[in-house]
Amino acid sequence: MLKHLKIFQTKRVDNVLLVTPQGDPNTFRYNDLHREANSVRDLLMRSEISHLALNLKNLQYFGSEFIGSLVSMAREVKNRQGRAVICEANPQMVEVLQNMSLFKLWPYFATEQEALASLPGTAPDEPAE
Repeated sequence: MLKHLKIFQTKRVDNVLLVTPQGDPNTFRYNDLHREANSVRDLLMRSEISHLALNLKNLQYFGSEFIGSLVSMAREVKNRQGRAVICEANPQMVEVLQNMSLFKLWPYFATEQEALASLPGTAPDEPAE
């Protein structure tokens, strides 16, 4: 959806914004992270977007600023009665997310397809491209 982003790859799947962070968060400059997170939140405010799916398959680690950006994205959809889900984190990241109790806020799914299928308004059994 937004081609100019380097940190967050975005794609619309039905009424869901699928966000896949790219690269090593240790190399992100705070200003770039903040600017791109704002761009993603702008997308989340569109009327055709109801939910957020965060695919963490490309991350090995993330710090507090990065977590803050994900929380702000999830809060944006929650404020509009939408849901946020997380998927495809590596085992170490799953443990970190569990220790932070983030799965109480956002359900976790092993695959992107399971995450998308769990959200209202998405077509079941249609793999994301």
